Order: sequence, then structure tokens, then C-alpha cells
Amino acid sequence: MTRNFEIYIIELPKYEKYPNESNLGKWVKFINNPEDITMKDIENNKPLEEAVTAFDLIMKDDEESERAFRRMIAEMDRKAYEDTGLEKGLKEGIEKGAKEEKIQTAKRMLAKGIDIETIIECTELTKEEIEKIKNN
Repeated sequence: MTRNFEIYIIELPKYEKYPNESNLGKWVKFINNPEDITMKDIENNKPLEEAVTAFDLIMKDDEESERAFRRMIAEMDRKAYEDTGLEKGLKEGIEKGAKEEKIQTAKRMLAKGIDIETIIECTELTKEEIEKIKNN
């Protein structure tokens, strides 16, 4: 990570009431309405200039504009999926199912009289877990 990394949280409606000519003010102007950016705004601001150039290229090409829109929608979908916790729940469910399968395998092996050390080796369960299964 870079040491020159800054994060700003801006409430755009409030910020618009007090516009200024700082680099941050120019970025807010670009975010609100990219067409309002002038050459004076991007003077001595290489990142903003690059953003304006990229925006102009995207907007001039219908196909590229459509791709940008699809990327934006895909990113929003990804974030929504992460926010729902489905990914975490799915992972936990898979882990729980794998553990249950090991327990069922250990039960079958115990029923066949297989020694505990072999069961530990095959199922990767602990000796305590197998003893608990055996005593239930």
C-alpha cells in the first residue's frame, strides 16, 4: 500500500453548498457532472486529467460506454452479494457438511471394528472427537 493514500467521505449535497477550487473540490465537480470540468480545472492535476480523458473516451464510443455500464452493474452486484453474507454462509455450510461426512465415516468405521488410530488417519478427526462418537 502506498503512503500517499487518502480517503475522503463527502456528502455531495452538502459539499456543493460550499464549492472551492482545491483539488478535492475539482474531483467533486467531476464526480457530480464530468461535462462541467474545464481545462483550468485539470491544470496541474494529472490524476484528474487522466480521469477526464478516460471518461471522454468511454463516452465517445457506444460499445465502450456499454462495457463501462456493465462493469459498474457487475461491481454493484458483487458488493450486494458480499453484503448479504451469502458467501460466508455458503462457506460455513460446506465446512459443516464436510465435518458431518467425516463423523458419519468415523461411525461406519467404528461399527466395523476399525481401530481408532486408523480412523484418525482416514477422517482427520481428533482422538477426542472419535471417543465422543464412540460413546454416543
